[in-house]
Amino acid sequence: MTTTEDRRHGHGGPGEDVLRNPESGQDVTPAQAARHGKPERVGPGHGEPAIVEYFRRRQAKLAPSVVATTRTASGQTLDWVPAESQVAGGRIASPPPLKEPFAPIAAHATRREHVAVFELEQDGAEVGPAGTVPILRKDLSKLRDTPLRRHLSKHRGSGRQLAVRGGMMIALPEEDGSHRYASTGQSTICFGGGGYLSAFDPYTETSDDFSLLQIGLSNDDTGTLQTVEAGWQEMQDIYGDWAPHLFTFYTTNGYSEEGDDKGGYNQDVDGWVQYDSQVYPGATSSPNSTPGGDQYVLQIKYQWYNDNWWLMCNGRWLGYYPSKLFMGDQSVFSTLGDHANWIGFWGEVFDSDDVSGATTTDMGSGYFAEAGWTYSAYLRNLQRQTDRSGAMADYDGGSGWASDPSMYDIQTHMNSGGTWGSYAWLGGPGSG
Repeated sequence: MTTTEDRRHGHGGPGEDVLRNPESGQDVTPAQAARHGKPERVGPGHGEPAIVEYFRRRQAKLAPSVVATTRTASGQTLDWVPAESQVAGGRIASPPPLKEPFAPIAAHATRREHVAVFELEQDGAEVGPAGTVPILRKDLSKLRDTPLRRHLSKHRGSGRQLAVRGGMMIALPEEDGSHRYASTGQSTICFGGGGYLSAFDPYTETSDDFSLLQIGLSNDDTGTLQTVEAGWQEMQDIYGDWAPHLFTFYTTNGYSEEGDDKGGYNQDVDGWVQYDSQVYPGATSSPNSTPGGDQYVLQIKYQWYNDNWWLMCNGRWLGYYPSKLFMGDQSVFSTLGDHANWIGFWGEVFDSDDVSGATTTDMGSGYFAEAGWTYSAYLRNLQRQTDRSGAMADYDGGSGWASDPSMYDIQTHMNSGGTWGSYAWLGGPGSG
């Protein structure tokens, strides 16, 4: 097994526009950037990049609604707004009823876990006034001068060819810039689904690489793929640090265009409506799983309810995507606004276009699926929602699929009959 330290120092060099990860879990300071031959970022009054201007405008648009601003222990800035200020008419939707209390830990005889805790759930965390919700403010000083579409896009605005693999619309794997997958998928009419994702802190080779584990639901009845997605993701270019963050993503148009009410990450574009007062897209959780040590999980669930796609994490309804985002001029019955026709769970790595050679970024823990308990990342108790009332059934994603098995792989155990139900091991060290 190649070690993380070997991977950090034995592969390639950074491209002109990306930062090399100096040490997993550490941010890149201007001094570190200079040592890598990178200039400090341009600031206001010095020909501000379009990406900085975009997020400055978003902050200015939000400002009249902000009633408080706080800072988390990790340094995130949160603006607090009245929940109802996010929606026209000032009436925020109500979440689905909880059919039973959140039961975070499967009673497995030997696989003991903990639930990851988010910053605002920790004792002493500063929160906003009652009735307000947190909106993560983008740190403009940490934005790299990249094309705006590249920043907003899950496929990095690369124009790479997309194709269907395992039921997913994906960017085809290729060296010198690709998405690489270890995935499962099930084609079925459904109204939601969920499961537990092991919460590792993967090594990512450059600021432009990302690594994630996620759930996705999609509909392509009209010939245009639409999705709602969520999980955890590490990507320095988006979040400004080398740590995993909770993320949401949606597309109304097959990833072809990003922007307000079209698609994008978290609250980088309009679409998402925040409901919870403690957990939000972009939040960090800790501790994280360690190979051979303690294991932590995030529970993630999407549910279609009263014309909204609601997202749950660790028993909390975080917020929703309104169904109307997906309807357009199409019939409600033929879009993701009404139902999904596919559900999947997967690991994904983006291999930067700006760095030569195949990436050394970890998927999950950086260990292959064969390593198993306490080493491999896993997805467990995977389920799909079979009707509008909330009925759940075991998910059946078949044998799984890996785009580059020498870099990342997956082992599935669908309908196992055990306390983990349908589950999968997955991950790998990339080319390291």
